[in-house]
Amino acid sequence: METAQDLLQAKAAIIGANRAKKKLGVDLPVWVHVTVETTGTMLLGSEIGAAMTALEPLGVEFIGLNCATGPAEMSEHLRHLSRHGRTAVSAMPNAGLPILTSTGAHYPLGPDELAQAHVNFIQEYGLQMVGGCCGTTPEHLKAVVEAVKDLQPTPRHVVHEPSTASLYVSVPFAQESSYLAVGERTNANGSKAFREAMLATDTQACMEIAKEQIRDGANILDLCVDYVGRDGVEDMRRLAGELATTSTLPLMLDSTEPAVLEAGLEMLGGRAIVNSVNYEDGDGPNSRFQRIMSLVQEHGAAVVALVKIGRAHV
Repeated sequence: METAQDLLQAKAAIIGANRAKKKLGVDLPVWVHVTVETTGTMLLGSEIGAAMTALEPLGVEFIGLNCATGPAEMSEHLRHLSRHGRTAVSAMPNAGLPILTSTGAHYPLGPDELAQAHVNFIQEYGLQMVGGCCGTTPEHLKAVVEAVKDLQPTPRHVVHEPSTASLYVSVPFAQESSYLAVGERTNANGSKAFREAMLATDTQACMEIAKEQIRDGANILDLCVDYVGRDGVEDMRRLAGELATTSTLPLMLDSTEPAVLEAGLEMLGGRAIVNSVNYEDGDGPNSRFQRIMSLVQEHGAAVVALVKIGRAHV
């Protein structure tokens, strides 16, 4: 998957590929390239950290960048992937930042300049696959092959930071200055105001409650729509879809129903947290635990696991 501008679209493509591999009984590598604009984010506003956090748990072999810019503009984003990503890293830049002329787009980077940029990426960031995108010619790629064919990627010393992510930003589970604050007022069972707004299908009022929690310092929003007599799948799809772009915070999907959780996961381009799993009805193939954990694995979510702490007797 290349030139990905929308994390939800990229996730859908990767999950589709993974399902197809399983159905066909084949094992093929899957890699994804996101496109970061000169603004420093993807087209929808996603930072490279959010992209890495959302896509890495889906089991892809490579995460990298292609298109939009030349190697110079990609450098800091590739540095982040190199330092924090556990997948292999790759890059297929344009032949420089395109310049619009009277005859169309002009790409200023020559073959030797592109080749040298890739040498630097391999030696500094440990990239394992390189190539070219818009504006590159057979001469560009010939120069790249000649320059890198005998190189060995520099070993990377990855510092992995377990995190959740919204469409826009990545949020580490371990906060430097405080605890990870979960905003609970977007919970139909914990907030009368939210429940009444949800029952009235007043999506705007629900969003205002979410914004209040953001202003109050929440790191994550807990979204629970479970309520007797309601279509939880429809409520979750509507509210998770709206919060995905209205809020910059990641979501914790809070439900006991696998179908409701699946509806929410399918609407989120970032990396959600699922709350929660336990062994109340065992861990057999058809247990609630296995059904929810299958969703967690497929969508690359994090999960809260409830455990009982016993008392030791001497």
